Amino acid sequence: MQSSSRLFPVQLVSAELVGPFVEDIYLLKPNNSPDRSVELAVTRLSKSNIHGLPVILLHGSFSNRRHWLSAEGHGVAAYLVEAGYDVWLPEMRGHGLSPVNNDFVNNSLDKLIEYDLPAIHNFVAEQTGKDIAWVGEGLGGFLIMSALAVGAIDQSTVSSCVYLDEVTPLAPRLNNSKVYSKKALWRWKKPGVINGRSLKLGSENESYLIIREFLRWQSSEKHHSPAGLSLDNAFKNVNVPVMVVARNASSQHGIRNSQWMFDQLLSKPKIFKEYDYSSSSHQDVYEEGGVTLCESATDCWGDVVHWLDKKYACLGQVECEVSNIAEYMTEDHVA
Repeated sequence: MQSSSRLFPVQLVSAELVGPFVEDIYLLKPNNSPDRSVELAVTRLSKSNIHGLPVILLHGSFSNRRHWLSAEGHGVAAYLVEAGYDVWLPEMRGHGLSPVNNDFVNNSLDKLIEYDLPAIHNFVAEQTGKDIAWVGEGLGGFLIMSALAVGAIDQSTVSSCVYLDEVTPLAPRLNNSKVYSKKALWRWKKPGVINGRSLKLGSENESYLIIREFLRWQSSEKHHSPAGLSLDNAFKNVNVPVMVVARNASSQHGIRNSQWMFDQLLSKPKIFKEYDYSSSSHQDVYEEGGVTLCESATDCWGDVVHWLDKKYACLGQVECEVSNIAEYMTEDHVA
């Protein structure tokens, strides 16, 4: 099929109805990284061709778009479409519908931050003509915040950002696999690829480099730069409204990294919210070995929608001046 973008080659590989939703799947070939085989699948979910504020949902480690949207059309992605949003679901290199790139073993955080996220962002901005909201979980959230911090994504084109803790953090998932622990990760350096499905870590594989770099950040009280990208104190450069959604402090694994990230942010407004994920999260298991995250009456998604709608004052605990709230509330990023 012909390209639908002026930025780089793009194929519309599928246009289907999934329940009441329209699902368009694009395959992007940005040609902006040393590995020219990289192609990125991006799914657009909408309803009746009515497109509100574009929201990009970025999955975490060992995952893909099915974390947000089941094959039957259920999940957080569907919930946000019903709330009026134009939802986009990218899948990182070698995940889901994105082909495995030739140099998969050398995929690293800096390559995703420097090359892949800007390509996805620019494509969605081109297609919608609107500022974009980003929502990312775990590794996905870290990538988004880092891309904003180092200027890989133009912050003037971002309406807001939501960083979500994972329901089960990566380090405990590695330890619970009974195959290796975080401290024994070196065993996977030679093969270079960690098989998520066989180790029951998720439905996708990850490169050893990506997992090693992300674990170093999670286990450090002070963040050190991954793969050459200098990110020390860089989150202070994020100027878009940010909501940080953390596991409740009483939960087993704590909230150190989320709180640390929130404290680094100088952006206003910003908000830190805690939820007991063990009791509030509703998930559906899909056959590839992962879970689809669904909204429930007691979880964070109602507050996330309020945040995306710029109804900050309804959430409480917002660290911002009243004048800034008024300024953001009067801006209209939704057609």
